[in-house]
Amino acid sequence: MKKMLSNKPVIALFVIPGLLIFAFIFVYPILYTINLSFTSWKGIGPKEYVGFLNYTKLFSDDVVFRKALVNTLVILVVAVIGQLVPALFFAMLLSNMKKRTRFFRIAFFIPVLLSTTAIALMWQKIYDVNYGLLNEFLRLVGLSNFQHEWLSEKGTCLIAAIVPVIWQWIGYHMIILYAGLKAIPEQYEEAAKLDGANGLQITFCVIIPMLRDILKVCLVLAVVGSIKIFDNIYVMTAGGPYNLTTTIAIHMYKESFLKFNYGYGSAIAVMLCVVCIGVYLLINKAMSREPMEY
Repeated sequence: MKKMLSNKPVIALFVIPGLLIFAFIFVYPILYTINLSFTSWKGIGPKEYVGFLNYTKLFSDDVVFRKALVNTLVILVVAVIGQLVPALFFAMLLSNMKKRTRFFRIAFFIPVLLSTTAIALMWQKIYDVNYGLLNEFLRLVGLSNFQHEWLSEKGTCLIAAIVPVIWQWIGYHMIILYAGLKAIPEQYEEAAKLDGANGLQITFCVIIPMLRDILKVCLVLAVVGSIKIFDNIYVMTAGGPYNLTTTIAIHMYKESFLKFNYGYGSAIAVMLCVVCIGVYLLINKAMSREPMEY
């Protein structure tokens, strides 16, 4: 084994093809997009380098981008809380069950396996103003005053677009948290009970601190997914009405592939990456502590 690891030409022979593939499908597109963000290009003809003009326009003239940024941050907060809090609650319920946990784990995980487009279309029908399941249910229980055009009204469209995202990914985070809960030794919880701790104290002072690393993983996944969100909302609303559900990713798509402003669209893509990296660094800083051993 030592002889094989000391043979550097052979190691390079195995490593270089993988590095080349990685560079071609990951590094090169990133560098190309960054370079393209400093140009004005319609997809054909020569590229005209405009320096930081696209970025200046982004923050000074583009009202839609500012609206998309606010919408994305709202989705980030609502979706992350809406996914992780119920996921932790259901994971704790399952960890305390002795039987039939497999059925519930599969049932909660099924939405994760479904096509995002299919889920968006399903919820679009649920929200339909004429024959949608939600409005029909409200009518049957005598709450007709609460009926809305859920995806068309200013006060409901963004929240209505977030709900399918939460519904789809709760099970994903629940499985991760459930695995983390099952890895916690039972003696810590038993010791807390002997010290007189109640259920809430055990949850917030014993279980959640021991799940900190798992929660960090779930938080990063939920945050990055919420910032990049595109397909769910685009299928249901296409960013409307009046850009009330437009996200940064949808704005990038429209500028790049509908208006053919590839340079400006690339600048939006770069800013999307900057937002993702910035939020990740904040999470990493806020949750960085020595790993807990048990």
